[in-house]
Amino acid sequence: MTKIAFIGLGSMGAPQARLIAKAGFDLAVYDPFPAAIEAFSGIARLASSAKDAASGAALVGICVRDDEQVRSAIFGEDGAAAGIAPGGLIVIHSTIRADTVRAIADELAPRGIGVIDAAVSRTRMTDDDRFVVSIVGGSEADFARARPMLDAFSTDIQHMGPLGAGVSAKVANNMITWTHIVVGMQAASMAAANGVKLDQLRAILKANGNLTPPVQSLLDARIAGDAAASPQRTELLRSQTGIGQKDLSLAAESIEAASLDPQLALAAKALVAFAMDSAS
Repeated sequence: MTKIAFIGLGSMGAPQARLIAKAGFDLAVYDPFPAAIEAFSGIARLASSAKDAASGAALVGICVRDDEQVRSAIFGEDGAAAGIAPGGLIVIHSTIRADTVRAIADELAPRGIGVIDAAVSRTRMTDDDRFVVSIVGGSEADFARARPMLDAFSTDIQHMGPLGAGVSAKVANNMITWTHIVVGMQAASMAAANGVKLDQLRAILKANGNLTPPVQSLLDARIAGDAAASPQRTELLRSQTGIGQKDLSLAAESIEAASLDPQLALAAKALVAFAMDSAS
């Protein structure tokens, strides 16, 4: 039975890890928040560190917030690199810089440890079954090694090309998603200020194809009003603000690197907080 470690048990990582366990893999999990780990009691081995989780694992999935957290999970004190044996493969699910992925791979190659990027994007709004598309960059051989784990939680898997191609595609995808969210919520506020009923606006957007799933989710909650309001929802939206700003910063960097104009990404970044506040 393949041993897998999974590090990072947040809103995306936890359901990924649960589905890995459900698929029958020998799973160890770690997260710096004890409550996140305890939720896996009876489901997986509860590790005391990323190093402990990675010990004896053939595959190590990492789903944390940003470049710094990925590097810490791998190279920090008691990081995964100190536990995983030569020949193991680290699968980075986080949305980070492609250059960071390649630098990590270069650092681990002398130890015989492989790396692929396998960014994930939600395709279903529930997570009791496969719920993401996995967007992969890396060698064909490493992709094949990771595929059984990816199959556990993915509705679709796209191998985009060499190392870094997966996360680059994810950054492009997220720029579109966040720009749609910003435009959609600002348009809803503008329409409401002019006496437009939001349920009727939603019907128009659905009819002409402009109602993307993320915009629909936020607009539906705004229409529901007090019925959808809760401290938990507000906290979730606030956390998403930081993620959106991070993703759009990555997009702006990539756009500039391609000698293109980053103004759209930067403008959307400046309006993410407004979009999340107006949806809460």
